[in-house]
Amino acid sequence: MKDLESEYLPFTGSLSRHIEDYEMDKQSLSKSADLLGEITLFQDLERSGREEFASIMKEKSFDSGEELFREGDPGGQLLIISEGSVEVQKSRSYGAGRIIIARFERGGVIGEMSLIDCMPRSATVVAMEPTKLLVLSQESLASLTKNNPATAIRFLKGLAKLLSMRLRNTSGWFADVF
Repeated sequence: MKDLESEYLPFTGSLSRHIEDYEMDKQSLSKSADLLGEITLFQDLERSGREEFASIMKEKSFDSGEELFREGDPGGQLLIISEGSVEVQKSRSYGAGRIIIARFERGGVIGEMSLIDCMPRSATVVAMEPTKLLVLSQESLASLTKNNPATAIRFLKGLAKLLSMRLRNTSGWFADVF
């Protein structure tokens, strides 16, 4: 039996077609660090920490209507919307089709669960217009954690806050349904 890491780490979904291995130029790095400063997840980081995160992220672009990934695809990356918007869709547990469970615009964060547990994607995400993303891989985060644990700890604290907030919102939605 394969362990979870070896089974889910290799990413072969739609997102992998858009991976471009290149370093951001200084202007892009600065712009990305500015964006990260606007996101709660990174607010505990100083400018140098945000620049360090920006430097390990990859930039990706998607056309309107294009799927970033599908529910069930392998995970392992956190995505931040730098331009455009996306729709998060979940397959119905009964019947056919999907329901829209969320929409995110500039500064939106998706894939946070997958960054932690590297489990398959829990929903399908579709670009609603031309969209650009910053992608943080599990491997890049592990490297940063080894090289700069203080910055990684601040990020992980922000990630815990984000997950807590989303769990509280989900609990609220369930209370409204039942």
